[in-house]
Amino acid sequence: MTTITRIGLRAALASLLVVGGIWNPANAQLTPAGSTIQNRATVNYSVGGVAQTLIESSPGGNVTPGLNAGANTQFLVDQVVDLTVSEESGNATLTSPGATAATGAVLAYTVTNDGNESQGYQLTLSEEVGTTLFGNTDSFTVGLPNLQIRVDDGNGIYDGTETATAIDTLTQGSQIRVFVLGNIPLTATNGLFANVRLQAQAAVAGTNGATLAAPSPGANTPTTIEIVFGDTGNDATESDADQFAFQSAALTVTKAATVVSDPFASASPRAVPGAIVEYTITIANTGVTGATGVAVNDPLPANTTFATGGYAGATDVAITGGAVATCVAETPLDTNTDGCYRNATDLIVGPTALGNLPAAGNATVQFRVAIN
Repeated sequence: MTTITRIGLRAALASLLVVGGIWNPANAQLTPAGSTIQNRATVNYSVGGVAQTLIESSPGGNVTPGLNAGANTQFLVDQVVDLTVSEESGNATLTSPGATAATGAVLAYTVTNDGNESQGYQLTLSEEVGTTLFGNTDSFTVGLPNLQIRVDDGNGIYDGTETATAIDTLTQGSQIRVFVLGNIPLTATNGLFANVRLQAQAAVAGTNGATLAAPSPGANTPTTIEIVFGDTGNDATESDADQFAFQSAALTVTKAATVVSDPFASASPRAVPGAIVEYTITIANTGVTGATGVAVNDPLPANTTFATGGYAGATDVAITGGAVATCVAETPLDTNTDGCYRNATDLIVGPTALGNLPAAGNATVQFRVAIN
């Protein structure tokens, strides 16, 4: 029989699990911590050509010949703390200014227990301004108050029912998903990126991440389950980064005023009392995503009166690139529900009239006033 000398798990599995001097549990079924490894050696020999009674080994040295006269040499398998943290997407997670977890601002990571005993993990977040990930440089800070950790509650998807912010217990060889929920500020503009790193630090199982794991000090003791940090860096801490990529509509709004007629039928109309002035509001979307629910609210200027019936079909507002071509601006309510109306001070052209504005799309709103 083969004797395995007790010098702790780090040596007992060395020939199997150490590659190039680096702890490498990949594809290995780790013996659980606390397992007893034991055996005894048998020595056969002859004297003067005559076979003698075999002698078995014992920890203290056995001199009594015979089967079962010896004793096993045994030791306890120590605990290896090892873990992996991996972001799951392999690419940036697309989101938009103002997005929340409910609207898709969620990063997903996997924490794997690569050790040989159940383990808990304390989880923390950090942002990495200026670092490059997926070919994109972090250029926006979401702010840690706007980032929340949630541990999967068992169904493998984020559904808003998760409450845990640490991993209480993860059994040997198993893994769990961890979600980072974003509450993206409106100041995040199109084409910016935010890199978010999730760190997991090994903790005592059952403490909800509160009691961090510690390596065993001093010399090896065969009868004690000792703790060895076997992860990269030997600090029981691993991390990985993922990225939010912000895509948004980018609206440019231009407003021009043109005098279309004056009381004197001038060839080149002037802005005199009684003149009709046409306002043209142009909305251009230069972003990479569409803008939805587009609406215009324009305070009617002092010293003017809204001019009605100036467009096709005696309508009040002309629209290009919208949901309708013209609309009637009733007052004070939109009684015909075409999306246009006036209150005491403003002209409102709502989403029913303008609709959505796709990327690279344009829309114009035109209306007229008379100078008092």
